[in-house]
Amino acid sequence: MKNGNILGATADVSLPGLGIKKVQARVDTGAASCALHASHINIVEDDEGIEQKLEVILFDSDSELYTGELVTFDSFIIRNVRNSFGKKMARPMIKTTVIINKQSYEILIGFSNRSKLTYDMLIGRNLLEKGFIVDVTK
Repeated sequence: MKNGNILGATADVSLPGLGIKKVQARVDTGAASCALHASHINIVEDDEGIEQKLEVILFDSDSELYTGELVTFDSFIIRNVRNSFGKKMARPMIKTTVIINKQSYEILIGFSNRSKLTYDMLIGRNLLEKGFIVDVTK
């Protein structure tokens, strides 16, 4: 096992497809998938109620990563996930590239409001299963 595949309780992550050079993420082995904070999440539907596009504004205005830019995605899915309280919720997700420890991975990442949480991003098992070991003493 390469040393680059060992993560601590947090890790620095880049999301080049979203223009994010570095965000500190919380590693959570109990979370099924990765999540990124969006202060605005809107799914635009056509006249027949068919989902057409996803609009998000990443981060909060007090974050150094906040740009206020409305980012639009034509390709996305909706997954039902359970939050930390066991409540099911629909979460929009996109496929994007994540760079962690100088290695690049293609994963699904969901958008959720994480404003009450310490970390703007959560690393879940869908990324950890790509060969990472979590050592919380690091």
